Amino acid sequence: VRDNVSSDSDSSEETDKQSPEKSPEGKNEEDGNITIGIYSEPPEKKPKESKLLANEAVFTSKKPPRKVDHRTEAYKSGTLEAPDSSSEVEDTPQRYKKRKRLSEIRAEMPTIDWKEVNPLKESLFSGLPLSSLDLHPHLVKNLNDQLQIKELTSIQQRAIPSILEQKDALIRSQTGSGKTLAYALPVVQILQNIRPKLTREGGIQALVVAPTRELVIQTYELFVKLLKPFTWIIPGYLCGGEKRKSEKARLRKGINIMIGTPGRLCDHLNHTESFQLNSVKWLILDEADRLLELGYERDVKMLVDALNANNSTEDGGKSRQTLLLSATLTPAVEKLAGLALNDPLFIDNTESAKSDYKEDFSKVVQEAISGEKLVVPDTMKQIFVVLPPKLRLAALSGLIAFEHRRKRDVKILVFLATQDLVDFHHDIMVEILTRKVVEEEDEDVENEENDYEDGEKSGEECLLPGVRFFKLHGSMTQTERKSVFKEFRNCKSGVLLSTDVAARGLDVPEVDCVVQFTPPQKLSDYVHRIGRTARAGRSGRAVIFLNPFEVKFVHTLNEKGLK
Repeated sequence: VRDNVSSDSDSSEETDKQSPEKSPEGKNEEDGNITIGIYSEPPEKKPKESKLLANEAVFTSKKPPRKVDHRTEAYKSGTLEAPDSSSEVEDTPQRYKKRKRLSEIRAEMPTIDWKEVNPLKESLFSGLPLSSLDLHPHLVKNLNDQLQIKELTSIQQRAIPSILEQKDALIRSQTGSGKTLAYALPVVQILQNIRPKLTREGGIQALVVAPTRELVIQTYELFVKLLKPFTWIIPGYLCGGEKRKSEKARLRKGINIMIGTPGRLCDHLNHTESFQLNSVKWLILDEADRLLELGYERDVKMLVDALNANNSTEDGGKSRQTLLLSATLTPAVEKLAGLALNDPLFIDNTESAKSDYKEDFSKVVQEAISGEKLVVPDTMKQIFVVLPPKLRLAALSGLIAFEHRRKRDVKILVFLATQDLVDFHHDIMVEILTRKVVEEEDEDVENEENDYEDGEKSGEECLLPGVRFFKLHGSMTQTERKSVFKEFRNCKSGVLLSTDVAARGLDVPEVDCVVQFTPPQKLSDYVHRIGRTARAGRSGRAVIFLNPFEVKFVHTLNEKGLK
């Protein structure tokens, strides 16, 4: 610390002009200024005093101290001057430049050439009542009472008779067309016909494999509703996140219809003595393409090998029926079909099965894969928005506000690429749009938030009253995932931010809009994501956000028959 700087210092006149602690005439003592800084080296080792500006500040008796960015402004005693064009820092940072107007940003957006698209259409409903099939009257009445289903969809009308004939099949149909019921109804119909009645000691009769925990629980709940008239048939499920001890207890009691994820099923197959596959008559692989994408190929092969070893009749005939279901066909599905199916049928909404022979089946599937056009419901409106990344958050918030003002009770599903994106956007939207405090584990943060009453910021208006925000991703505990999925299905108005764990098979009929905040990695993921809306004949909207360099994705979708 030095109280005064003499005018006859060894530093040059040019350095005096650049140094902020000295006035040009050296009148620091007369002005009463006190300069605080780093002690300079001896004259023979002259440092550049301009480098000291970051740690120096000047205090005057006339004006209060002011924070200054030393990279862009020169601070002299009592005055603030703009940097000279000849100074060392010539380029002003971006934040000091004039911000672009929306009209200027819009002018920079690329133009897109529209192409004529003829979407591939599938008939959703067959026009036939449930009573047209040879099903138990109690099962038909229960479907009407529990699920309000009176009419068969096209895929159900084509698939159920073949499944009742115990034929292996690969079933492809658009999302929301009732594929789960297409295999669940025949299974329940055949099991309730067994005499004497099936008991817990009968073991596992049907094994359903699904890629995600949410889809496993949803399928289990569907079987519970279907089996209400047939209480002697027991369903159960196995999935990650549950306690193995309780699962082993349920296995020891006995389960007739088992739904599970591949990893947990293989875990019990290797380590649980009571998990036996000797009596399995159905193997059902739901969302077959996703099973292999998630790396479950080894687990699925282990289950198939175990079933093949345990399910051969004395005369060498077939004793198990295998079904594969998917909304999209990929080479991985064909590979899985060759691994698990035996003389299968190919059942499709746009093309009927041609032959029972495996050679023809492979030819038909290969043709379908090579020339496949993606199919979405006719009641869905697809929209794309091209905007720079910095406007995405504001655009998403505006879209959510617009949807909730347009319709009082609305459900929106937002897909993001990573778990960190889900956590960040959930927390910021809860705090800004609903003015609620996000729960923190840190006690210091909780102590700082004691000013808020009842979880809401006092004195600030809630922008979206009555709207609930949820988040869902793979790092959450099983209890949290079950609770979030159940609450989102039951709430009247909400927004679910999720990764692709919610993109497959989940049935939330009231979803009005699906937003893809980040584009998918594969075309099939695009179809499955937007398939969460416009289900079973309902209307829906699908919005995707694209960067200016991603607009070619629209042309790719057009080539696949999506408008």
